[in-house]
Amino acid sequence: MSSMSVMLERTVRFLITESRNVRTRHLLQHLEHGDSSTQLQIMRQLLCIRSPHPRLPPNVLRDIHDILIHERSRRVLTPVSSTSCVASIPRENSRPPVRIRLWKGDITTLAPGTTAITNAANSQMLGCFQPTHRCIDNVIHSWAGPRLRQECFDIASTRQDQQDALPVGDAVTTQAYCLPCDYVIHTVGPQLARGSEPDDMERHQLSQCYYSVLDEAERLPETAEGKSVALCGISTGLFAFPAKLAASIAVDTVAAWFAHHPEASISDVVFVTYTEDDYEIYDALLKRARPTWTVCTQEPAKGISLGSPTMEKARAWLAEADTIIVSAGAGLSAADGLDYTSRTLFREHFPAFLQYDLERLYDVFGFVNWPSDRVKWGYFFTHLDMVSNWPQSQLYRRLLGWLDSYGHNAHVRTSNADGLFVANGWDESRLSTPQGQYYYFQCLANCTPDSYWPSRPFLEQALPLIDPVTQSLKNDSAVPRCKNCGGDLFICVRAANWFNERPYRAGEARWQKFKRRVLSGGGKTVVLELGVGMNTPGVLKWPNEDLVRQGNRQVKLVRLAVGEHAEVPWDLEEAELATSIDGDISLSLPQILPSGSR
Repeated sequence: MSSMSVMLERTVRFLITESRNVRTRHLLQHLEHGDSSTQLQIMRQLLCIRSPHPRLPPNVLRDIHDILIHERSRRVLTPVSSTSCVASIPRENSRPPVRIRLWKGDITTLAPGTTAITNAANSQMLGCFQPTHRCIDNVIHSWAGPRLRQECFDIASTRQDQQDALPVGDAVTTQAYCLPCDYVIHTVGPQLARGSEPDDMERHQLSQCYYSVLDEAERLPETAEGKSVALCGISTGLFAFPAKLAASIAVDTVAAWFAHHPEASISDVVFVTYTEDDYEIYDALLKRARPTWTVCTQEPAKGISLGSPTMEKARAWLAEADTIIVSAGAGLSAADGLDYTSRTLFREHFPAFLQYDLERLYDVFGFVNWPSDRVKWGYFFTHLDMVSNWPQSQLYRRLLGWLDSYGHNAHVRTSNADGLFVANGWDESRLSTPQGQYYYFQCLANCTPDSYWPSRPFLEQALPLIDPVTQSLKNDSAVPRCKNCGGDLFICVRAANWFNERPYRAGEARWQKFKRRVLSGGGKTVVLELGVGMNTPGVLKWPNEDLVRQGNRQVKLVRLAVGEHAEVPWDLEEAELATSIDGDISLSLPQILPSGSR
């Protein structure tokens, strides 16, 4: 076991042993059997629920620091200078104007050189103690490490007013520790009851939060790169402040603060959003003309930080490869815009189905409360029509143009049923789709092994019968039925035990033949895994790792995904057989693909 693996297991073992929770202590019995990804998850969860008292021993803090810095080295970081500047504000004393920026992303991935990021904290300022919460408070503390909670605890313990709680509207600055930025500015916003409207006092409190954050940022040291502060949507998450109103208050407050501080040293203000909806809200607000602001034309993105060692390693491995396997999951489709978690996409294409409490494409998985077959098939035919007309993209063209130069030494294996590889020109003879495709409908009863048919004729028959307002079928004539038994049909994908694998046997046979050739040797192979999650790890993720282990050091894995899905087993990483990149595929993939053909 390597030093990093030993360090991780030692840290987790200490945290488990320290815990007074009997159920947590049971984890010790299974710890040595868990992989690095599992141990990392346990470490983060235990740190999340751990009180800052008693203090962690210095040696444990050093180990946690090294582990988190190791994890940070895999992340794709975005410089403030590469975010879009949407407006500028003049400053006095011949200083360049303040740049007002807008960016959609994870605030903890702003690159070194970012002066401060904002944390929407709770009044105790100790972070969120619930591991399952995806609030910004939790994310910031998780990536910063336990020293951040300790500093917040120390600050609260020494406040002059002897109050542990930070008043609503105030702000406090701490070090950033394992985060790539320099500082974190914590502020507590007003907390509303879900669905309620904020009163005048709560509006003032939210405005005061942003004013206090800018006051704190102004006191921080200026560097040669300037002084940048990233602002999050304070109070708009669990604290339930309406997003549109909160954004308007945030932008108005920033404008007022700079009007009262014409000599401010802050050079860049970045409004950071995590969702498409919030991005659109801020984009509209920031483009409105203001007396002292100059609205900029949208700057083209200047790219992402290429300083990640794992990105450099991935690029080198791909350049040296003789054979390439692309293993693609839902994250690749999402990077191309077909994001099954996007509420904006659903509203745009499926407005009539919002009434059924459906908000994302993922929400339809397993949904059974269709009022009728007309409504159900109105949805699925609309979905199929959307996917079949999905435009070809620069992302796929870049990937497949490079991949095609490998000829028959390239294979694509994807769990995506959307057919985007073929739609973008990939040869189906070099493709396998073990989870099925939208291309076929099958009999749910599997009345005969050959009871499956191309979906396109059914779709063409149905499209003229879809009501443009209700998006349901106008009559039952287009509800698809099995041509053999008259029973129900459905899309031929692996959604239950009725899945008919027969249409995909040829693809699976091609894959098995290709894999045998890879394992028989004769060159270097790289598995380029793109956006594969943990919904069905036994289909792609784990088999990819097994292939590397069986490959006699001739097979390597490059795993590109977001968050914990990017983790690779540390034993493979330390053996120089696997590397991971945690970041947006649409930005990262073009950066690691070798330029030109082989």
